[in-house]
Amino acid sequence: MLSYVQSSLLVVLAMLVSVALVLVLNRAWPIPNRKLINDVTGWQLGILGTTYGVILGFMLYTVWIDFRAAEVNATQEASSLLTVTRVASALPAAEREAFRGLGMQYADAVVHQEWPAMQRQEESRAGERIEVEMWKLLAGLKDDAGAANSVDHLTRVLSELSERRSLREEQLRVRLPVVLWILLLAGGGATVGSSCLLGNDNKWLHYCQVLALTFVVAVTLSAIADLARPFEGSVSVSPVAFERVQTIMQLDAAR
Repeated sequence: MLSYVQSSLLVVLAMLVSVALVLVLNRAWPIPNRKLINDVTGWQLGILGTTYGVILGFMLYTVWIDFRAAEVNATQEASSLLTVTRVASALPAAEREAFRGLGMQYADAVVHQEWPAMQRQEESRAGERIEVEMWKLLAGLKDDAGAANSVDHLTRVLSELSERRSLREEQLRVRLPVVLWILLLAGGGATVGSSCLLGNDNKWLHYCQVLALTFVVAVTLSAIADLARPFEGSVSVSPVAFERVQTIMQLDAAR
């Protein structure tokens, strides 16, 4: 998605276009003539603005909830990874070190390969391959009666890790439907355009009103676009949870 600078430029461009529209209307359709229909235009603008405001607010709330869900899921995936290595500490030395090594590799792959790929709207299977190695290592322990309890715990936490990973991949692929973007953009254009039609003897006050409305609409649309893709853009979920888990696993290994 767009950076802060690109989003700011689009917001400024939208404000300039709205002011230009008012200037054109003032020349093509004089203010005294537009004042005659203010009662009708104002009533329609009130209904349109209220309806669009509800839609805009609901969409912003929805994408924010989804963004927070992506953050929480990433944290829980990292927590499941740490739990795998800690449960594996009850295994014999060779298997314990193998799980710890795979856990470190998984965290490193997520931070340095998968996250940059997600920011480019791409998928990376680097971590999934390491997860498969964990399952293979676990399968080799199932015949060891002495490790039965640890195997059961590892099966559970590895299943949780797989589920969290699958959910993260799904959150990366999900996009707002095109019909919703058409609704948001058309509604914003109609709302701002209706405000430009109002006749106001105080031109500067009218400019300020149109600019304020355009600013709010444009910034909100920019926020929705950014939050709707939680792993991309200037506002995105960071891999800080996996970086923290890496540090903890290194400390566990040094003890």
